[in-house]
Amino acid sequence: MEDYRLLLAAGKDDPIFPPPFYCRYSGEYILRKLLPNLTFNKMGKGKISSDCLEFKKSQVGDFTQNIVDIVLFPTILPEIIDESDDYLPDNLPEHDVLIAAGVHPDIFPELLKRAAEAGCKALIAPREDPKWIDKYLEKTLKNICEKYGIEYAFPKPFCSLKKTGFYYIDNFLKEFKLGRPEYEVQVDDKGYITNVNVIRSAPCGATYYVACGLIGKKIGEEAVEEANKLWHAYACIASNAIDEEIKDSIMHIAAHINLQVAENTLKI
Repeated sequence: MEDYRLLLAAGKDDPIFPPPFYCRYSGEYILRKLLPNLTFNKMGKGKISSDCLEFKKSQVGDFTQNIVDIVLFPTILPEIIDESDDYLPDNLPEHDVLIAAGVHPDIFPELLKRAAEAGCKALIAPREDPKWIDKYLEKTLKNICEKYGIEYAFPKPFCSLKKTGFYYIDNFLKEFKLGRPEYEVQVDDKGYITNVNVIRSAPCGATYYVACGLIGKKIGEEAVEEANKLWHAYACIASNAIDEEIKDSIMHIAAHINLQVAENTLKI
């Protein structure tokens, strides 16, 4: 595997609510979903079930050593930040890919500039919540990336990310087996699923949970229904608020993606 060095950035995951003139940017997605998925439960707050974890170990490696650092910002911050330097470390570790989710919009541009100084080659900024990145912040971040020669992707949600044409991002998807889910099944002569090969998992890890639960199910509608139930049981934490750009919730988009993958793979 290419030795990709990952730097993660997010708000802390504290169960608190903002007072007037403050806002909340939480690291729920990074800390509860992405980190446990990448590290076999060694990092982050979430936990993968033991059955699913053993199945996953047969499919993909442990990426703990690829994570060079996690930059966490306070969960509650002022709505407007004039001095973003107050919240940023003086230096970031050298890294190849910055994955940032739930970062305050007044901090994000300076974070990206410092990432560029640390050798960042690609930015992946998942948009699991419509408030994280609006079109103005996206334009600002793209301009910074283009100035410093950094590749970029702003998937909404992260499990929608497919090949972009960018070298580092596309290789990241391949090496870490993350992005828009894809899997293939093996069936016996009676049509029952005997094994599932996960080619690419949703970054939250839901695809491994679905794949593990499909073994023993009959290919066709039964398997599609089971895949849909399993995906919902894994508890997507994308926002259910309506996103004004897509006129739908990001959680609903994620559900549609995963159902479509199941239908394309499991229908006879």
